[in-house]
Amino acid sequence: MTVFLLLLPHPQARAWGTEGHRIIADIAWDHLTDAARENLRPLLGGDDLASVSNWADDIRSERPETAAWHYVNIPPDSGEYQPKDCLNDKCVVGQIHKFARILGDPDQPLAARSEALKFLVHFVGDLSQPFHAIAQAHGGSEIPVTAFGAAQCGAHLCNLHSVWDNELIAHTGLDQRRYVHELEKMIAADHLQAGSDDPVAWANESLQLARQVWVQPQADIDEAYYLRERPVVDQQLALAGLRLAQLLNKELGRSAQS
Repeated sequence: MTVFLLLLPHPQARAWGTEGHRIIADIAWDHLTDAARENLRPLLGGDDLASVSNWADDIRSERPETAAWHYVNIPPDSGEYQPKDCLNDKCVVGQIHKFARILGDPDQPLAARSEALKFLVHFVGDLSQPFHAIAQAHGGSEIPVTAFGAAQCGAHLCNLHSVWDNELIAHTGLDQRRYVHELEKMIAADHLQAGSDDPVAWANESLQLARQVWVQPQADIDEAYYLRERPVVDQQLALAGLRLAQLLNKELGRSAQS
């Protein structure tokens, strides 16, 4: 029964919240090649990357089979991702691989490639959220906490996962445009690079971060925690944007596709 429960998605297990995913998409757009941007236009149908970045969350109630695609349940005592953590590709690692192949295949129907794009924009962001790579306590969703002294986070009681989705980003006080600007300055100053293009490597990085930023139940996510972990939040948002751009440049950066 324990193993079975670990495979169940938690209703609040969504990564970064709306703003975080839009920030990631905007950073990705800034780092696309001209060819990739041109090949994206027919797939976006007049939208931009940010406007489709939360589509995969929006359709989860209509397509419940997609819920498990947003995360990978790596056991907390595991050293790293193992293929058994993603049986039949039913996890975020497998789905990124699958949808990248569809997106980059010009022989696939336009509708299939457009849907693949929307999933990829979201899933690359999901995998950068540390708690989407650890099975423990449903990725932190079952770790009740307070956030800056409040037990309520939006419509739900605060938990560690939801605090990382929304509260730490909101606590910056930055709107989407300003946050993107600040992250772009950080990327330039630190010469930040996307690094590996393998989602397995991203999952392993997130797993290690989840362990580092973990807290015990009933902890208060206070100003000291925020100041300590804000660089991790910024790094992960920036890396997600750079990695999404790297993936899109790889799959769509060739000469104009049909």
